[in-house]
Amino acid sequence: MTDTPRTVPVQTPKPLLIRAIWREARPHQWVKNAFVVAPLVFAGPELLRDHEVDASLLIRVVAGFVAFCLASSATYFMNDIHDLEADRGHPVKRMRPIAAGLLPIATAWRWFWGLLATAGLLSLVSGPFFLACVLAYFLLNAAYSKGLKHVAYVDALVISGGFLLRVVAGGAAAQVSLSGWLIACMVLLSMFLALGKRKHELRTTGGSHRASLGLYRESHLNLALAALAVATTATYLGYTLDPGTAARFHTHLLPWTVPFPLFGLWRFMRLMDARDSVHSPTERMLRDLPFTVNLASWSVIVVVVIYGLLGAEP
Repeated sequence: MTDTPRTVPVQTPKPLLIRAIWREARPHQWVKNAFVVAPLVFAGPELLRDHEVDASLLIRVVAGFVAFCLASSATYFMNDIHDLEADRGHPVKRMRPIAAGLLPIATAWRWFWGLLATAGLLSLVSGPFFLACVLAYFLLNAAYSKGLKHVAYVDALVISGGFLLRVVAGGAAAQVSLSGWLIACMVLLSMFLALGKRKHELRTTGGSHRASLGLYRESHLNLALAALAVATTATYLGYTLDPGTAARFHTHLLPWTVPFPLFGLWRFMRLMDARDSVHSPTERMLRDLPFTVNLASWSVIVVVVIYGLLGAEP
């Protein structure tokens, strides 16, 4: 008896349908939208007004974060409807609600439009430019779903572009100027994550699931990932050593945080090379204790240093 995907039932029980909708929204992927909040964290003194947090900026950034979460979930509905047949032949993606027949196509489309419309309305709280970034993010993902995902390396650039839009939108919502070093670092990091995902897919599926994988070579990916890891670390170091950064935060302690992202990149590469799991390295890193402890430690130390909780340097 072969293991084939389930057909769409005539009427899915409501509890099962709700669970399927929640799974299809992929809330575990919302962590990627932390890039929207990053500019707020690195705003430093610009976030404070008379030694108090500017509540209006917090509202704008939180609303923006939620808007991007809803918009990204909408793109998952759209992509999975479009990739229905291909996903049914994938060892993991065939279990997604739409491919598995747990979520009717008509229902998926209604949720897609509802999520997208809600994301657009919520984006207005963060300003018209933020709304433009969300729309650009959606259009970029639509182009990705319609054909760009089949072009090797261009598919990774599209993913990286999505992260760049998150950062730029977050900077607009927080009303802060973004350092060129910081933008470059986040673009390189997102490219690193995207190519890491492609390498993992190449090793676990042999390139059979995605057309563009046939044009990738593991040896080329290894070189690109190594170069991106070095470039990401170098740009973050450049950001911490930039006199403008020291002047903004009134501290020269940020270079001491470099070992944390360095360890995070190394750990991600270890998870990416694992052959004992078909799950993406992005999903695995969120469940990996060393990675999450390192990320949490870096986040706390950066906030402590930036906001002078150790005492501002003279």
